[in-house]
Formats: sequence, C-alpha cells, structure tokens
Amino acid sequence: MKFQELLETVEREFNVSVEFVNGTNSYWTPTPPDEIGELGCYGIIDIGDDQNEFEKLISLVHEIGHVIHQIKNDKLIKFHSLFEESLAWYLGYDFALNNGIEIDLKEYAERIEFALKLYAKEIQ
Repeated sequence: MKFQELLETVEREFNVSVEFVNGTNSYWTPTPPDEIGELGCYGIIDIGDDQNEFEKLISLVHEIGHVIHQIKNDKLIKFHSLFEESLAWYLGYDFALNNGIEIDLKEYAERIEFALKLYAKEIQ
C-alpha cells in the first residue's frame, strides 16, 4: 500500500505525526518552535478519513510539501500564498517519487488544478 509506506517514511524522516480526522480535508499543523523539544514532534499532518486511498495519498503528498517547505525555511509559515501551495504540491510529489511512490501524473495534475483554483478564490 503506497499510502502506508509513505506515511511511515515521512513520520520517520521528518519527526511528524500523521493522524486521521473526520471528513475530507487534510492539513499540516506545525509545532511552534518553542514547543518542539517538549513535544518531541515537529508537527501533525491530519488526513481526512472520508477520502479514498488515492485521495489520501495525494493529500499526504501535498502536506509533505508543506513540511519540507517549512523545514527548509526553518520558520513557521504564517500566510499561505498561491506560490506556497503550488510549491507544496511539487515538493510532496518529488519526495514521493524519490521514495519509490509513483502517482499518475495526469490525475495528480487534475487535483492540483482544482486545489489551486480553490486557493486562488480564498486569497481574492
């Protein structure tokens, strides 16, 4: 199962927790920098449990992109922009691919286009 493999890899490599939440929304909640040592966890990726396996996989891949972006910038992301969302889609896909998880690029691109349209509406 691709999703489970990637879940275990991201938890191990980035010291994050991947959890399931009710619904279809998935999101990344970073741990505030001053609490990382105390909690022993860099943040939580919540995955909506009402998604099918493919949707869970691409949601996880996208949220991994946010984790990578935050780690590389070594600061909390306070505002999401269209650029940051696009970058998260790319970084997550790249991470999955580098870990042997292949996702149909056409289907993935369709999800990206849909999501970016939603993000664009939110920032208007």
